[in-house]
Amino acid sequence: MSGRFRYVFAHRGGRAHGPDNTLGTFREALARGAGGLETDAWLTADGQVILDHDGVLRAAKRRQQPIANVRRDQLPAHMPTLAELYADCGTDFDLAIDVRLPEVAAAVVDVAHAANALDRLWLVGGTPKLVHGWQHLDHSGYYAMSIRLVDRRGDIIEAAKRSGANALNMRWPWWTNRWVRRAHDAGLLAFAYDVQSRWALNRCAHLDVDGIFRDRVDL
Repeated sequence: MSGRFRYVFAHRGGRAHGPDNTLGTFREALARGAGGLETDAWLTADGQVILDHDGVLRAAKRRQQPIANVRRDQLPAHMPTLAELYADCGTDFDLAIDVRLPEVAAAVVDVAHAANALDRLWLVGGTPKLVHGWQHLDHSGYYAMSIRLVDRRGDIIEAAKRSGANALNMRWPWWTNRWVRRAHDAGLLAFAYDVQSRWALNRCAHLDVDGIFRDRVDL
């Protein structure tokens, strides 16, 4: 599968093979041949970069609070830090990290720099403003901008390019031949997410998409 695409990311670490965003699932995805992992990053109250999809601590039924409000030692052991991911799995893989809060990006870059892993790190953001705000970081890796279907109008590709993005990321059915050509003509890679079925894989390959995000590593 990976021979068709430049990048293949295991979504939430490969959630089809284990619990989301856990070290065991990350390890399993890499053992199954994944060349890349995808996750989300948040900062704890004591400045640790935690890998979790929602960014909340669910203490009990109907009780939850943002990870930003708790210390690392107050979180469950199965929620790893970025430093623990690198320590456990090494750095020989591409890593795409969704960053929704501006202050998290700098902390992610600091951890990746300490692990000598910046050259395979992708910071992924949802707006041109957010991605552009990362350009001051000492980051030698890459940036991707995710867009919704409603965003697929006007000068969104030009805005992504101006923001400093290296790739445009959309849900796979939204990509067409025209949109892939437009992205490539602008010097951007075309990334597709939620690529789960074999039909979706074949369509993305036919469209010459550069990278995909999926739950399963070994369909």
